[in-house]
Amino acid sequence: MVQIAMIKADVWDDRKCNLGEGPASAGINNQRGYWVDITGQKVLWRDLDTDTTGEYSVDEEIGFVIPRAQGGELIGTTSGPYLRDLDGTTHALPNRVDVDGPGENFPTRWNDAKVSPTGDLWLGTLTADFTPGESALYRLDRDGRKMERVISDVTLSNGLDWSNDGKTMYYIDTMKFTIDSFDVDGNQISNRRVRYTANPDDGFPDGMCADNQGGLWVAFWGSGQIRRLDENFKVSEIISIPALFGSSCAFIGPNLDILMITTAQSSGRKNDPFDDGEHAGKTFICKPGATGRATASVSI
Repeated sequence: MVQIAMIKADVWDDRKCNLGEGPASAGINNQRGYWVDITGQKVLWRDLDTDTTGEYSVDEEIGFVIPRAQGGELIGTTSGPYLRDLDGTTHALPNRVDVDGPGENFPTRWNDAKVSPTGDLWLGTLTADFTPGESALYRLDRDGRKMERVISDVTLSNGLDWSNDGKTMYYIDTMKFTIDSFDVDGNQISNRRVRYTANPDDGFPDGMCADNQGGLWVAFWGSGQIRRLDENFKVSEIISIPALFGSSCAFIGPNLDILMITTAQSSGRKNDPFDDGEHAGKTFICKPGATGRATASVSI
């Protein structure tokens, strides 16, 4: 029987998010951690070196924040995405209306997003009530000029990342309880296959990130755990957090050996469970014994 290593995470930031998500690293030494409070309509950050913090509000729910190479951020608000300059000025980018036309069937917002090895932004959606099959995964080209719908029939587009050689993309549609992989050729994907199916009793697979050793660190919503899947998609480590709704994780710090974990108090969906614990919605860190990659920035 394979022994699973158990790891404990500690509170890094005491600010309680309604729905913390989308952790990202930024800065010369990857010392600054960014994340969003989706329903709280905020972008937050904290610096590992100086322990300084900051935040700013946006006008809509916000699914993700991605650092820009020249400074500022790309933010995934409901009607975005937008580029945000250092002075707070925003610039619109192609969005879902440009791809799908006006008049969505259900209220929809952006959720998880990440920049691929080719520099393209992959970004997914979900509907307010998780309507089956009504969401999608999109790709915004690296120049920020064209958005395409790549995968349809999605219910809750969530975690995604790429293998170290860039030849495989991993993807989570949460309500299917699966982690899938695709073969990658440039910015095209093919050959979708299920690599891991979660037990519903273990929580919902949510956000994730890859490490340099071929593993995937996956937040399991409702379990208070982050689980690492090794190269054979077997659970090898479990991180325990004192909050039920862990949502995602990312490597930060000069050695990229610190895992930053976001959590939530609830999904924000009507009648869903609420975590009223002391640490629900806070942001955590730990050293899991692996190193990862810095959050890829956008060049636009």
